[in-house]
Amino acid sequence: SIVMLTGSFWYAGRYMDFILFPTQSADRFYMLAELPTGSSLDHTSDTIREFEAIVETLPEGEVDSYVTRIGSHGDFNMGENEHWAYVGVYLTPFATRARNADQIVEDLRQRSAGIEAVESMIFVIDSGGPPVGRPITVRVVGSDNEMRSDLTELVMQRLSETEGVKDLDRDDKRGKEQININIDFIRLADSALTVSDIARNVRLAFDGEVVTSVRYGDEDVDFRVQFEDAARSSLDSLSDLVIPNARGEFVYLEEVADFGIDAGPSNMYHFDNERAITITGGVDIDVTTPIRATSEALAGIDIDNDWPGMRIVVGGEAEESTESMGSLIVAFVAASVGIYLLLLLLFNSMTQPFLVMIAIPFGMVGVIIAFALHGTAFGFLAMLGIIGLTGILVNDSLILVNLVNKMRETDPDVPMHEVIVAATRTRLRPIVLTSITTVAGLLPMAYGLGGSDPFSAPMALAMGYGILFATPITLFLVPVLLAVADDIRRAVNGLRRPKMAR
Repeated sequence: SIVMLTGSFWYAGRYMDFILFPTQSADRFYMLAELPTGSSLDHTSDTIREFEAIVETLPEGEVDSYVTRIGSHGDFNMGENEHWAYVGVYLTPFATRARNADQIVEDLRQRSAGIEAVESMIFVIDSGGPPVGRPITVRVVGSDNEMRSDLTELVMQRLSETEGVKDLDRDDKRGKEQININIDFIRLADSALTVSDIARNVRLAFDGEVVTSVRYGDEDVDFRVQFEDAARSSLDSLSDLVIPNARGEFVYLEEVADFGIDAGPSNMYHFDNERAITITGGVDIDVTTPIRATSEALAGIDIDNDWPGMRIVVGGEAEESTESMGSLIVAFVAASVGIYLLLLLLFNSMTQPFLVMIAIPFGMVGVIIAFALHGTAFGFLAMLGIIGLTGILVNDSLILVNLVNKMRETDPDVPMHEVIVAATRTRLRPIVLTSITTVAGLLPMAYGLGGSDPFSAPMALAMGYGILFATPITLFLVPVLLAVADDIRRAVNGLRRPKMAR
């Protein structure tokens, strides 16, 4: 039993992963598409129709519905741009289809790779549960724009080279095209102008300024002076803009500045009051996990020495997984201590509660074996099932040990091994029937028989197989440990008696 217990925990620590909310049983996912900057809404819409046609060719019984939105990425990226679009695909219940969400997404990823007009296409699977962000979320924080951008490129490169990482994206999206006025400060000083002079006159020309107000009846009408529509759409009118200097002279803007057209930033994001760029991505759970992938990618980056003033903040599912694991461990320890204290009051013994609680780690062995055979990673709800399992597993051991104590008090002259055999024979039927009925009620939920709830299935799977495996342990190991404990007690008493006589 000890070899089996040690081997199972070694296997779990080495080969089994923790994923906060596994995506295999998810029932919806999203495709975020980004076309080249400057694409019109009509062009974006026509391109996304090609992806919709691929979705409609999925096998019957997999897709329940889908919705498309042009010009936005929904809640995944703030803002609106004509070259953005997303498609939300809602699948049929998990138990009614042959493929899981990961398999369907990989199929669509390969089949949609031929849509040439799309610059980037990212798939996001909604695993259910509270929002925790993308599996990989890394924020590059710092006030130096150039250094922040360079560090972001480095992190993106390291993540892209990490095995199992996919669908990388960053939120410093390029927005609409804008005209950049690049000022030559030497010529600006020679012309007796300042930057504020240029900014004020450019604003006046394109945004206008209210110069007077005339009252017509009961209404005041403002008169705004600005370039006419044709001039505001021409770069020549900007270069020919005349600006008065401090000496009363007029200077053409083109004499002190050059012009360029480039896509401006879509949005400015901040974290802790500093500019930040957020990198997001997904992982192939058959290859790696969010925590492992993030740690591997950031391991070789020396922030303190190579990137002064910069910070890297890990968030998303990797951060939530670490915090959740800590909380679950605390909850498990608290539940175990509470059970021990209650058993201590019941048995009035320091050792017998341990004999009762020995079923808990062996029940976890059953959970490990079940999840390994099903090829499923541990998740938050599976761990909650293990915590709930601790209270169920002690029931069978409790009634067995309690009956042994009562029979021992009734007839103390009967040898201990006979008492244990008699108590185990008496409790055999109640223990087996209780376990069978409990497992029979849990496994249909785990396998979606008669209706599926993928959110609760891992919890039912953990509790069902934990009870199933712990029952024979209760019937065989606990009686043996009771006999061993009695042997130790009699040996200790035998050593004490000569000392007391002297």
